[in-house]
Amino acid sequence: MCCNIHISVEETSTEFYDSLRRRVYTTPKSYLDLINLYTSVLEKKRAEYYANKSRLANGLNKLNDTNKNIAELKITLAEMKPVLEKKNLELADALVIVNADKEVANEKEKVVSAEAAIVNGKAEEA
Repeated sequence: MCCNIHISVEETSTEFYDSLRRRVYTTPKSYLDLINLYTSVLEKKRAEYYANKSRLANGLNKLNDTNKNIAELKITLAEMKPVLEKKNLELADALVIVNADKEVANEKEKVVSAEAAIVNGKAEEA
């Protein structure tokens, strides 16, 4: 392909000379420069390709690991569901008891505050 390009440039340069009377020279050095340019572009594209390939491979590995973790968490959640339901029932019972104790404490607080007012009044008299 490089040879064909070089030959076509030579033919086009003669046409260029015929039409504009300006010389364009194609030398073996220009052919070697063409090959060097091609190899450098090829190396850059290969590096770009391998970088994209490794990035995608890493992404796929992370997705697979995440899917495995999700499957394990689903199993764990299914195993713990009965325990969680039991704890929720116990919590509901405890809330009922705490609310009842809170009402009793509020009533006792009213009584104690009334007695404290009486005691403070007597302390001022004394």
